[in-house]
Amino acid sequence: MIELRGDIPFLWRLSAETSEGYCSVSLVVPCPPETEIKDLTIETSVLSLSSDSSCSKGEETLQWNQDDISLFLRLINQRQLQKDQPLSDTVRVDLTDPDIIDIIHVVAAAGFGVAFASYGLLKQTDGIYPVHNFGVGSFVSLDTVNGFKLCVVVDVEGDDVVCVLLDDIDARSIDEYDGLCRHDLLIVKRIDVLHPEFAENKCKPSSANLH
Repeated sequence: MIELRGDIPFLWRLSAETSEGYCSVSLVVPCPPETEIKDLTIETSVLSLSSDSSCSKGEETLQWNQDDISLFLRLINQRQLQKDQPLSDTVRVDLTDPDIIDIIHVVAAAGFGVAFASYGLLKQTDGIYPVHNFGVGSFVSLDTVNGFKLCVVVDVEGDDVVCVLLDDIDARSIDEYDGLCRHDLLIVKRIDVLHPEFAENKCKPSSANLH
């Protein structure tokens, strides 16, 4: 259990994964040198496309930026509210909790994932569903070719909305796609964003390796 006050002492580690320039993304929680305890590393399923050769040739360590911190805290606070837990100035985080691991995956995807266009993946809503008000960190659903899928809004710019999928989309029937996986990024339009209760599955298993 980690208690966070103000600054969040988390780091990202990008490690060379393929010769095509993709890097795996891991969370690193530094431990004080005097404790002689190894840093905690949590691997994610996110792959980042490196824009330079620094990651593709080895490893790169980055501090969390303000967008990472804001999204992480919003998702943590939403989880506490869903569990009827009071909000406070400090945040206690259990890094063995599957829900927390999943939040880390979402934040990693938002910061490093490659966003896909939604063309051919979504059904036309044409205003048949109620308008849903949302913001960054909101859980929403999308009406896809495989039914309603749950996702998290991680960026909004004008009419464009970037979501992290919380479920796979089987798109083998569409020539441009083999399919999208959980924690992939998808760019949609505001009109495509629906209330989360439309989603077929609300609870998803989480997976990550702890070292």
